[in-house]
Formats: sequence, structure tokens, C-alpha cells
Amino acid sequence: RRRGRAEIGARRLAPVAAGFMMGAAAPTALVMADSGPPKAVFDEISVKRINIVEPDGKYRLVLANSERFPGLFMEGKEYKHHSRDGGGMLFFNDEGDEVGGLTFGSKTVGDNRRASGSLMFDQYKQDQTVGIQYSEANGKRTAGLRVWDRPDWSIKPLMEMSARAAAAPDDAAKNRIREEMRAYAMANGGAGAERVFAGKTTDDAIVRLADKSGKPRLLLKVGADGEPSIEFLDPSGKVVKRITR
Repeated sequence: RRRGRAEIGARRLAPVAAGFMMGAAAPTALVMADSGPPKAVFDEISVKRINIVEPDGKYRLVLANSERFPGLFMEGKEYKHHSRDGGGMLFFNDEGDEVGGLTFGSKTVGDNRRASGSLMFDQYKQDQTVGIQYSEANGKRTAGLRVWDRPDWSIKPLMEMSARAAAAPDDAAKNRIREEMRAYAMANGGAGAERVFAGKTTDDAIVRLADKSGKPRLLLKVGADGEPSIEFLDPSGKVVKRITR
């Protein structure tokens, strides 16, 4: 009778032991903390998208490939982007607004090649206000720090138009909505302007300062020949004074 009970006990414990061994061999381990939920430890993970969320469910950060990259966000609501097609990382503020991100990509069609990368931070309820950006088109390269002026109005209406453009039945309809977006921005004082660029354009290292309308007014440059210069420009872009060594 004792032997029979021992055999029954062994049969009952066998699945438990097998499950333990399988768990020990799996690439994922669950580490039980002293308090709170268990924490997963991975040696390697491959995913299409990772969402970092706050306790209320709002996004704080999204890391995704081009297929799963999110659209535009305002107050926790997503609006489809009419032209965004890359992957990267998107940042969010406490209110669920998109406030910048890290993007990068490249494309080659025949002999034409393009590449870009950017780290951007947005003004509150507006577009990017400071960023580090690189772009290249067929060997012509620009890289540097950029600073933009942005208006005070919220771009939420533009996000709504962007969603309409993304759902447009054809390119003609999409372009009409894009024109609406430009007209709306201009009617509200414009979309803003680049005020500062510090970096390189092809062979020149430059610092370019612009007025509030985005027109360059002061240019510090070291050209491909190694010669430094300072140029003062009028509103039309004409050099009115140039200082060299």
C-alpha cells in the first residue's frame, strides 16, 4: 500500500517537475520581486513596437518600426499623418501630446539616394522648436543644430486636416487638403520660421541667424577654401557688408 501511494505521488509530481525544467530552459525568466508584480528579464527581444505608458494609460514614449509607427497626437488622441512613413521614437508630454522624437531613414531609387536623421523637441501644442538634423540628397549633405520660432496657436486643427489627407481617395484630394493646411497656418500668422542654424552645408561650416520671418540677416562662414567671413544681409538676402581676414 505504501509503495502504491509513492507511485501515485511520483506520477502527480512528474508534470510539475517537467514544467519546472521547461521554464528553466526558456529564454525568458520571471524574477519575483519582494513586493509588486514580477519582472521579466530577457537576453534578446525582437518586436515591431514598444509602448511606454503612464498609470492612466497615456503614452510617454513609443518605439516602433515604419509599419507600426504612430501618427500625430494631441490630448491623448491619435490623428493619422498624411506623409509620415519612417520608424523611430516618439516622445509625449503629461497631457498626451506628441512633443518630439527621434527618426531616421534612407531611400534609393535608381541613381537617386536620400538619407536623413533627426532628434526634435516640440513647442507646447506646436511643431518642433529645436532639433539636431542631418539630411542628404545625391551627395549634397547638411547637418547641424536648428532653432525655430513657432506661433502660440495650437496645431490640433492641422492634425485633424492631416487625418483627412491621410484618408483621401487619391493624390489630388490629398494635395487639396494640404493646401488647406498651408492656408490655415498662413491665416493664423504662419507656421513659424527657422531662426538659427549652426552646422555644415556641403563644404561650408556656417552659423546663420535669421529674423522672425526666417530671412537670413547674419552669416558666419568658413568656406571650402578655409577662408572665414562674416556677412550682413538685408531683408532681400543681399549682402550689405562683408568682413574677411
